[in-house]
Order: sequence, then C-alpha cells, then structure tokens
Amino acid sequence: MMERETTDTDASRLEPLARSLAEKFAFCGLAVSRGGQRRFAIAHQPFVYADKWTMFRVASVSKIVVGQTLTRLLAVKEVGWDADVSDLLGWRLRNPAFPDVPITIGAVAGHSAGLDDRAGYLVPQDPSIQHFFNHNSFSKNQNRTYFYYSNLGYVILAEVIERLSGQTFAQAVAPLVPDGGGFNWSGVSADRVAQALPTYRRDGDRFVPQIDAPPVPAATEGNVARFSPQGGVRLSLEGMLALAEGLADADRKVLWHHQDGPRAYLDGVFQHYGAGLQIFDAPAFYPRPLVGHFGNAYGFNGGVWYDAQAGLAFAYALNGLALGDEDDRFCVQERAIFDAVAQIGDD
Repeated sequence: MMERETTDTDASRLEPLARSLAEKFAFCGLAVSRGGQRRFAIAHQPFVYADKWTMFRVASVSKIVVGQTLTRLLAVKEVGWDADVSDLLGWRLRNPAFPDVPITIGAVAGHSAGLDDRAGYLVPQDPSIQHFFNHNSFSKNQNRTYFYYSNLGYVILAEVIERLSGQTFAQAVAPLVPDGGGFNWSGVSADRVAQALPTYRRDGDRFVPQIDAPPVPAATEGNVARFSPQGGVRLSLEGMLALAEGLADADRKVLWHHQDGPRAYLDGVFQHYGAGLQIFDAPAFYPRPLVGHFGNAYGFNGGVWYDAQAGLAFAYALNGLALGDEDDRFCVQERAIFDAVAQIGDD
C-alpha cells in the first residue's frame, strides 16, 4: 500500500484513518477544509496511481450539481417548485396510477414524484426520454407524499435544465462543476482523462475495474441521459472538497421531509431532501447539522458535506467496495470518517 503526504501537518486524525481504510479499498481519499486551511490524506494499493487531482466517477454526489443548477435557473426564470414539470418539459409526465395528479418540479427533485428505478435507470439514447418515462418508470404510490430515492428523477431534471437554459446539460452545469470536471468526461481535458482512476469492486483479494478502464468516451450525441446526470460527474478529491466548500452558499430549501425524526428513512440516510441535497437537522451519525450528498455505485462510496456550525467542509472517497455490496446505508468505514471529522470540528 502506498501513501501520499497531506497538505497540512494538522491532518493527524486523517492520515492514520486513510491508511487503515485503504487496507480494504483500492483507494481512500479524505479531505477537510476549515478557516481557509485545506487538508488531504490519501492512501491506496500499489497498483493505483492517484493523487488529489486524479479524477474518478463520484456517483450521486453529482446530484448536488444538478439540483443547485436547477435552483439558479428557476430563480432566473421566476418558476416555483410547485410548477407542473410537464410545462417545463414540453411533454406530459404523469404517474399512470394517478393520471390526474400533476407532478411538480419540487416532487421530482425531492424524490417524491412516484418515480421508481428498481427496473433500471440507464435511459437508452434512442428513442426519446419521453418514450422511456411513459413506460414502466413509476410505482403505484401516491406522488408528493411517498419518498423513494430514484435516480430517474435527476434525468428528468437534466432535461428541464436544457429547456430552461437553452444550452446542453453539460454547458448549463459547467459553472458548478469544480476543478475542470465534467459529466461523463464532457469538457474534461485529454490529459486528465488519460490519468483517470477506474472505479473498482473488490472480489476476494482482487480489485476488478467497473468503470473508466479505459474512460468512457465523452458524451456527444443522443438525449440528455448521455451525460448520466444522476451520477456521472467526474471529479478529483480536490474538486469534491471545492464542491463541499460551495455548500456554504447552497440553496437548502427542503422539498421533502420525514415526520419520524433523524432515523427516518433507510436507517437515517435521509431526513430531509432539497435540490440535490441531503439535509440533516439531527443526524444519527454526526453531532451537528449537515448538508451534502453521498454517492454509492459500481464500487465507489463517497460523500461531500458541509457542517455550518463548525464552518467545516469535508469530502471522502472510498474506491473498491466488495462485489454484491449495494447497501446505501452508511457503512462502518463512513461512520469512522464522520467520527474523525466531527472531532476536527470540535477543536
């Protein structure tokens, strides 16, 4: 296992944690920012070549970019979250179980529109996404009252972003994608693409690449799903931390909230949800309120978070989850990271 030096000697809590976590992962990156000081700790297996500028797929952390871009566009266009998303799409979107109930843009962003991705969320490039969403993409639960975390909603939001902005999705979200990153490598420089870190799964003693080995070609043609808006942004650890720092100014309007307290949905993973943000007044896993988003796909496990009370932004990336591990609940390793960062915030 190889190690990289941190940018700040005060990262003493992060360094040993990164080393210990990397024993079971291909790559572990931890990053904290507070009071203008940035700290990084990276450890990885010998076959990995990566530092804080190396890019990789960050899964549902991408939803922060989508949700916050949409928030800005809605404000400019003076459109409210209660608007019928069909009016913004230019085609009718309804849950077949409730054909007379409008689906609001807020319900789509807050995962309460009745969309269900258990049959899959990889939208074909042809035909249109309208065709896809008119076939088998809804549950029979009442929208606006039932929360189901569905990647499909953020494909819809990407289409809305294109229509509101008059740009391609990649162009519209670019101002909020830090460190030269991009969705499905769109707009990322060739040299950084060439140095991409694949996403791995651990299979016994082996690490098997799942994504970006080699990197997928930059999206050029097809419908908006070609950018994988639900989880396809490529960022570095540096970029993840910049995204976390930007949450200090994020729009934190709650679009869905659970009534049953901090251990509400999926063992506390969701308490409130906003525009691409998980919002916690009282997390079960951290001593202060948090806002941000997790990511879990293809063996990547990570998160981007902001602790306003402590003025602390942080990010983490674990690469190499075990095959068959699809559990979205915060794992033991993540909870160890939250504990270490909480102590930094206490200082």
